[in-house]
Amino acid sequence: MKKILFRFIPVAAAVLTLTSCLKSNDKYESYDSLQPIADLPKAKANAIKSATPTTSWMVLDTVNAGVDYPTAVHISYKDHLGDVVVKMKIDKAAAQTWLSTLGTAYKLIPDSLYTVSSPDVTVPNAGVFSTGDFVVHIKSNAKDATGKNVFKANKFILPVSIDSVPSANYTIASNFQTIFWYITVK
Repeated sequence: MKKILFRFIPVAAAVLTLTSCLKSNDKYESYDSLQPIADLPKAKANAIKSATPTTSWMVLDTVNAGVDYPTAVHISYKDHLGDVVVKMKIDKAAAQTWLSTLGTAYKLIPDSLYTVSSPDVTVPNAGVFSTGDFVVHIKSNAKDATGKNVFKANKFILPVSIDSVPSANYTIASNFQTIFWYITVK
């Protein structure tokens, strides 16, 4: 019995020594809270530090009425939670921070080229595979003074961020909170 005990003590000491420093490691992931998290599934990880925007998942038609542009919003959790309301925003501050690192390659989409009917998105039966859509109406047929489509002459980005989850006390995934859509038209 003493032989087994003497062999076990060094192994236990080594394990305790190695695990005691995990929280001071900058790569440490804390699993203290397992509450649901709101995220944008199409967003790049840490979009503000990315060198490029997220490529638009569709090329918009240049129709007179404009086009609705949805961004999927998700609640990450292993079980279904029922309907959850997530408050979204067009995040101009994050866009300005991101654009300041890139120079003049991209521009923030002007307020006159889009409308948002509601910042609130309901994720029906949230959890696992459910998403809700934050819809921004893009005026895709807007013309400049010369009569050319403004989207063809400029590289506009649409900055979308999760603002809060007012219907519940859920956190927001900081690395999937913001997306910079590069809006393209035909």
